[in-house]
Amino acid sequence: MLSNGELAAALFELAESHPAGELRLGLLRAAYAIFDHPRELASARRLPETFPLDVLPTFAMLRGCRSRDALDAAVQRLSGGEKPARAGTRAGFLTAAEAAAVLEAPSALPKGELRGAVHFHTRASDGAASLETMARAVMRAGAAWSVVSDHTRGLECVNGLDDEGVAQQARAVEAWNGRHGDDHWLLHGLEAEILADGRLDVPRAARNGMLVLAAIHTGLGERRDQTGRLLRALEEPGVWALAHAQGRLFARRAGIRANWEIVFGAAAAAGVLVEINGFPRRQDLDVSLITLALTSGCRFVLASDAHHPRHLAFERTALALATLAGVRREAIANFDPLDHLASTRPDLELP
Repeated sequence: MLSNGELAAALFELAESHPAGELRLGLLRAAYAIFDHPRELASARRLPETFPLDVLPTFAMLRGCRSRDALDAAVQRLSGGEKPARAGTRAGFLTAAEAAAVLEAPSALPKGELRGAVHFHTRASDGAASLETMARAVMRAGAAWSVVSDHTRGLECVNGLDDEGVAQQARAVEAWNGRHGDDHWLLHGLEAEILADGRLDVPRAARNGMLVLAAIHTGLGERRDQTGRLLRALEEPGVWALAHAQGRLFARRAGIRANWEIVFGAAAAAGVLVEINGFPRRQDLDVSLITLALTSGCRFVLASDAHHPRHLAFERTALALATLAGVRREAIANFDPLDHLASTRPDLELP
């Protein structure tokens, strides 16, 4: 039977072969519905609820194919004639069903033993919920500690935190810990912008007591090598983790160019964690780069990059990627108790 990944790829290719319009939009919606379905359709009783009904006849033809060759032939017959342009930006991503299957295997990293949840956003930047709502959701999910990581003001496309906003959020974090710290300790982090020259948009003096996740959001489509930019950022004091380092985005961009062996070697030497971002449209790093980072001596942090409470489950995709790359739990910060952070970051306020 054909996998969800094969069927979704066929639908994406068909969508891109047609001009903009209702047909193309319907095929794209169908492709994403299959890509995000948590179970392989071969074992599912029904299609996803979000699947567009007007695409059902086309999908029935594709689903009825008995081999990959037959599927390719069907796509050619149904093609609208335009050449698909984004196949390369969809390579190396796990479907939701593939990620679930990885975590169900006996060799999978144990999700139930994760202690920390990292990298979620609130209304203070581009999230959909309040700090209180997100923290409660993380606590209900079973985490003992978590790191809120709203954007800083340097990222112009979102309403990031300025100095006053950072101070206000710090007070909110302190208030949460005063009320709930015995059950769930909230750590104050920031997703800081790596500027074009590699500096961060957060002054050095403001990083004390913060967990800084350094990330690139600009120049992601440029062909120039950005190794130097990343190396300069890794030299910045107070950087805790390098977030979604590739900058890739499903069906949109492949991410930046860099000498990753040099970058990961520098991260390992500096003691900077490398993020495995599980947001389904990011999945950044991919498995091959996680493997390279592992052989370079890096430690990792799993991130949901949640912008809504329901996004917190995306941490599982990061766990699946780490499992496929052969990362052991000892190399993942989310499995660490809170007192391990105390031994590595004396500037943090911890219980």
